[in-house]
Amino acid sequence: MFRHRSFLTIVCLGILNLGGLFSLGLAQGDFSIYLSDQVVADPGQADVPLYMVLTSVDSIAGIDMLLEFDPELLTGSSVKLLSRFQYVSYDTSLPERIRIVGRRHHPDSTYLAPLTPGTDTLGLIWINVTSQDLLLDVEVPVSFFEDLGTPFADNRLVRSDSSFITPPELTLTDGSVLIRHPLYGDVNDDGYAYTIADAIFFFNFLAGSQKLSSRQRANSDVNKDGVQASMADFLELIRVIVEE
Repeated sequence: MFRHRSFLTIVCLGILNLGGLFSLGLAQGDFSIYLSDQVVADPGQADVPLYMVLTSVDSIAGIDMLLEFDPELLTGSSVKLLSRFQYVSYDTSLPERIRIVGRRHHPDSTYLAPLTPGTDTLGLIWINVTSQDLLLDVEVPVSFFEDLGTPFADNRLVRSDSSFITPPELTLTDGSVLIRHPLYGDVNDDGYAYTIADAIFFFNFLAGSQKLSSRQRANSDVNKDGVQASMADFLELIRVIVEE
């Protein structure tokens, strides 16, 4: 899992950095942070990547972000900022929020200059998706949140002189995760549900000779109890096939 996540991080960040012109079109204003919009995911999918893009006309030494989402549908997993940040922390102790702090230079490390002006990919936020049946496709916002109970702005950029850039000077663009409704019973994901081919595919998975994609795993929750790819689901699949 760790190797898979690390590889996916490298691929995503590489693609996004190559797409700098695309990012320029998304980020608005002199200072902005943009979250990717309508990232497609399946129920029960873990570590869905939501990327962050920074645009700045000044050198930036750090970021502070507080994001909010529906905890019944999404939970924060982890954060991966580019290695150019010497200090990164994230807090997911509140199920509906994730706080992210990143500093270009850490006092205990060799000095690292601030990020230069321009548009760049900051990194990825990894999100886990609920496995419950939502009955239809559901788009879940991932929004910048300002906690009025904190003494300072929760979403800000830090200049090299330790001054802050906050809204409205800093433009914040929310993101979202689009949770696709499964086609229950279509375990092999060929577009046809409750077929002999689905039963064979499911049996091979239970026998350990077949892996499931996130879409196939979501489709496998045939009894819709939120526990995917279980023996109970397989038996329910067989029951429906036999009765048809």
